[in-house]
Amino acid sequence: MKNVVIIGSGLSGLSCAYYLKKNGINTAIYDQSNQIGGRIFSENIDGFICDNGFQILLNNYQEVKKILDYKDLNMNYFESGATIYTDSQMYKVYNPIFHPIKSLKSDFNKIFSYSDYLNVLKTLFINNDMSTKQYFKRSFSKSANRLFFEPFFKGVFLDDNLENDFIFFKKLFIKFAFGKAGLPKNGMYELVKQIKEKSKILNINFNMKLKNISNNIAFFQNGEKVSFDYIILALPIETINVLFNLNLKIDYNTNSTFYIKSEKNVLGKALLLVPDKKYKINSIQCLSNVSSNYSNNNKSLYSVSSNDHNAKKETIIKEFTKITKIQQSEMQLIKSYRIKKALHKNIYKIDRKDNIYFCGDWQKEPSIDGALKSGRLTAEKIINICKT
Repeated sequence: MKNVVIIGSGLSGLSCAYYLKKNGINTAIYDQSNQIGGRIFSENIDGFICDNGFQILLNNYQEVKKILDYKDLNMNYFESGATIYTDSQMYKVYNPIFHPIKSLKSDFNKIFSYSDYLNVLKTLFINNDMSTKQYFKRSFSKSANRLFFEPFFKGVFLDDNLENDFIFFKKLFIKFAFGKAGLPKNGMYELVKQIKEKSKILNINFNMKLKNISNNIAFFQNGEKVSFDYIILALPIETINVLFNLNLKIDYNTNSTFYIKSEKNVLGKALLLVPDKKYKINSIQCLSNVSSNYSNNNKSLYSVSSNDHNAKKETIIKEFTKITKIQQSEMQLIKSYRIKKALHKNIYKIDRKDNIYFCGDWQKEPSIDGALKSGRLTAEKIINICKT
């Protein structure tokens, strides 16, 4: 039996371990932190579930379906549509696929023109090499861009400039249009726990930070060393960059997420978009309206998202008050996450080095599906080698 080691227990590492185990290959996982999951984790703070940044799970992620059943996550879904805040008025739009009657009665026609409808359909069948921002500008009306497309996808990509390519936009556009965004009943960390359970991984070692690799031996910062036949580095691209002196230029999109509790419940289950660029806030959502388990004390839990990781909490609270009409005396900030390296801007192709393999969302796309797919494809390479 070959000795296979995985460094990193984020989604790509867990996915890789799952497929190896499924094919009869046992692995040992080593992680520098004290828990599995990488960037996905949830904290219970004063009876509220706070995820690491505003994260959602789409119900049509194919790689998720390959590993587990969404029913096991006890999913709760956002309303498919959005509330849009401007200083002059609030708009309400619904996804006509899921809410055809509500959509007709909403502000849809105040925002989207007839040509917008046609271009939405056209988006499903075309490919090009434009950036998302260029495509929006060329394809949709000013009101559709300003009030919906730009603020919505700025929140998805965490990129105010929308520089990502059209292909990735199109993939997520289709998933949002024909799927539902939701939350596991007990927080996003349930996804991690379910994958671990399905994997039946027994050998997981924490507080093991990789120092270097030499002659089929992994050396760790604490002085321990582990020999291997194959090693899979399920690590962030910047860690790979340092380990192998690749001199890659790595850029990230950033995010700040603020969790606010209040006895006031002023939002439904829809995302509230804030398109005006003078605001630091990009979106607000009442998570406890989506999943009641996010609050176990009958108070509302709001998640406030900004693409500025340096956004001042005083500014966020002031804007939150103006937008929601919840006064500062009626709310309390309970947690904030400032994530400088939320999503990498580029895809990186790094060839394996002898018996050293790599996986991570940086290989495919910065998403849950991308991380899981990368782990699966890397596992398949090891499986094919072991079979021969």
